[in-house]
Amino acid sequence: MSRTAQVTAAVALLAILAAALLAVRTPARGYTVQTVEVSEAGFNPDVCRMNREYVRFKNVGSKPLRVIRPGVVTGDPPLLDTGYIKPGEYSNEIIIPHGGTTEFFDADNLSHSMTVVTPVYVQYWEPICTPDPNYSPPQPPCRLNPYCLRLPVAARD
Repeated sequence: MSRTAQVTAAVALLAILAAALLAVRTPARGYTVQTVEVSEAGFNPDVCRMNREYVRFKNVGSKPLRVIRPGVVTGDPPLLDTGYIKPGEYSNEIIIPHGGTTEFFDADNLSHSMTVVTPVYVQYWEPICTPDPNYSPPQPPCRLNPYCLRLPVAARD
């Protein structure tokens, strides 16, 4: 094979490899990310069973929401704060490297919480962290009833 043919073959091979590398647009991951939906109604699912990998939150609500992991002592700043997540957007991925339970809260409504459960005694288990497509939060008892009696609450100090 002549020198010109060798150079031509090498250039063609490089062009094919470059085209193949440029065609791949999806980032490759060596880890799994579980997605939990969050809205004004709360978290979906409210318990995420996953391995010691990553979790992220997707805002499926209509206003910006913030997810936090509270500090150890009351009054401490949050250990983790996603910042406000705009509707339709995702938070950053959060690593859960240890086994046990990790609790997250809606920063604006602390009655909404969710728990991430990771394996303690084994390295791997089958994840169960898929949001329920039929999830609808319970409605307040007086929402649709025009005759519902609403009374103010007075504090007795």
